[in-house]
This record gives sequence, structure tokens and C-alpha cells, in this order.
Amino acid sequence: MDSHKKGDLTEAAVLTELKRRDVPVSIPFGDNERYDFVVETSDTQFLRAQIKTGWSRDGVIEFRGYSKHTNSSGNIQKSYDGDIDCFLVFSHEHEQLFFVWEEEVGANMSLRTEEPKQNQPSINWAADYAFDERWPP
Repeated sequence: MDSHKKGDLTEAAVLTELKRRDVPVSIPFGDNERYDFVVETSDTQFLRAQIKTGWSRDGVIEFRGYSKHTNSSGNIQKSYDGDIDCFLVFSHEHEQLFFVWEEEVGANMSLRTEEPKQNQPSINWAADYAFDERWPP
């Protein structure tokens, strides 16, 4: 499946998960904003959310913390620094939604789903970022 179709499928899955939880969602018109959705918290705050597809590999769910596109100059990567408040990451393999604050993500982030071969104190456990564990923020 090409990346645009996969992204559309992920946005539909995230919208479904948010509506299932009765989270108000607004979607900006057009494709010109740096965020994909605006979500409303229970205390009526609005968060700009970037939707990302998480892919599974070696016991982790990975996603990019930047946008990537191609133009006449070549491949362009741009961070979301200050343009969004959070990432909503959906793993199709795990059928699970994750909530990650923008400042928690560097260029990429891995959410561990399985025990590593070597334990490290800096592990981001997927369960700690599960949407239902972190919502409302």
C-alpha cells in the first residue's frame, strides 16, 4: 500500500478511535496545516494533533517525528517543533492508539512492546503511551 493510502487509513482509524471514546475532533480544511486534527480535552482545551502510522519491528512500534516530502530540490524533512502539541500514533499491527507529547519525540521514537535482550533505563514502554492511559492529558 502506498504511503498516502496508508496515511489515509491511519487517519480514519484514529478518528474512529477518538469518536469511540467521545473525544471531540475538528479536521482542518485542506492540506496546508502542519497538524491533522484538533482534539478537545474534557476541560475544553484544544490540542493540535499530528497523526502518525506506527510500524512494528523487533519488538517496538516506531514512528517519525518529522514530515517528509519530495519537491524539485529533493527530499525535504521538517520537524514539527512548535507547530503541533501532540502525536496520535496508530499501530495497525497492534490495533492500538498512542498519545505522545510533541516535546517527548526527537526525529524518531520507538515504543517498546516486548522485553529487550538488554534492559536499558531509557526504554519508552508502549503501555505507558497508550491513549487510554494518558487521556485526558
